[in-house]
Amino acid sequence: MNKIFALTLVLAIAACQSNSKTNTFGEKFENKGSVDFKSAIASYNAGKDSTYIITGTIENICQGEGCWLSFKNDSNEFIVNTHEKFKMPKDSKGKKATAKGRFAKTEDGELEFSPTGVVIE
Repeated sequence: MNKIFALTLVLAIAACQSNSKTNTFGEKFENKGSVDFKSAIASYNAGKDSTYIITGTIENICQGEGCWLSFKNDSNEFIVNTHEKFKMPKDSKGKKATAKGRFAKTEDGELEFSPTGVVIE
């Protein structure tokens, strides 16, 4: 019985460690056709409402749950909000991130990005 418990514990630890090494949160996706977030915003504002793969450097990250991150856009921050569908590491500030998702307007009329997946390098 102890051998089964030990084996289960080892497998559980290995599974947790392999997930953290991938740095992929939410849906896995291929990083093909990614653009910087400024280009994606310009495309969206020009009327192209589609799924985008955007890249940028993380300016801030939610310190409560890790449920959002932001990219710097000139003097403004641009929010990538998971809406708590998945959580990201709170120590990711300054790292490069790639996110796949769609743009959406908040209740306040602000533009945010709702990702289905995020990869943090």
